[in-house]
Amino acid sequence: MLKSKESKNNISAEEINKIITMRLQGSRPVAWEEDISRNTLDTKPFENVDPPNELEASELEKANRLSVIESLIGTTDIGEYVSRDAYPIPCAEDREGYSPGFDGVYWLSGFEDYLKIMAYVNKYSLKPKAVFDFGCASGRLIRHYAAQTEIPEIWGSDINARHIRWLYENLPHTVKPIFNHCIPTLPIPDKSIDVISAFSVFTHIDTFETCWLAELRRIMSDDGLAYITVHNEDTWDLIREEVDNEKNRLVQSMLRIDPSVREALQGPLPDTRTVYRFSQSGPYRAQVFHSNNYLQQVWGRFFEIAEILPGHHVRQTVLVLRKK
Repeated sequence: MLKSKESKNNISAEEINKIITMRLQGSRPVAWEEDISRNTLDTKPFENVDPPNELEASELEKANRLSVIESLIGTTDIGEYVSRDAYPIPCAEDREGYSPGFDGVYWLSGFEDYLKIMAYVNKYSLKPKAVFDFGCASGRLIRHYAAQTEIPEIWGSDINARHIRWLYENLPHTVKPIFNHCIPTLPIPDKSIDVISAFSVFTHIDTFETCWLAELRRIMSDDGLAYITVHNEDTWDLIREEVDNEKNRLVQSMLRIDPSVREALQGPLPDTRTVYRFSQSGPYRAQVFHSNNYLQQVWGRFFEIAEILPGHHVRQTVLVLRKK
């Protein structure tokens, strides 16, 4: 049948395939990966800031959370921790919105979360051989594992390829960065990670949430723990008073999506999972809230929810999860 068609139209099957291929290539986006990840073709050089051990002491004194950090380190001088970190700090544009213009505050924000995680590592008598920060950006947290511990495997993943490239260029070989996409899959072995963290990640995952939960459960060791932030009722109550604060990015992004949020905030958070999608393209496109009941009913099938810690990461609630 193909031969008769070739004879009639005087065109070969090979030529037809070439035409089809050319048309497909012409309609295919140059950076198709941008639909499921970010900055896939980025090559712009980095402009780093001096490392913490070269910062002026005044840079660290600006942090309003310094008292919390001092309570976590006890009698140890914070200068001892600072002196161990000789890695550069990414410039404000390369640290996912954390503390622009305040380099010392940026360093301290990651240090505080590191200390809080290690407090639970000690509480559960863990001796981690491998840790993983899901949505690690340019190493706000994992730089502290590298500088302050002897943990041999420090994994991090992010959908922003520029962040991952920064990690390869600036942190040591114990750090194993992965450029992942928003489809739930991680090239990490089963039961190999002792401590999993995720800061401001599930607050933005509007699709495939349960697949990601299953994937994190797969890689968690049997006695491991996860330390994950969410927006829940406590976050909802905290931002209720911030509805007119133009500097509150969370509230303002929600109002741009749906002006009726102003009225909704006067009542309780809906007793389910609530998504405010601010874009219809790209992998980073929503603000997501989880009621505590939803967390127990859905997340509780994948993990034991050991603790719920309101306001443990700025306005976000931390869930401490163990494997069931």
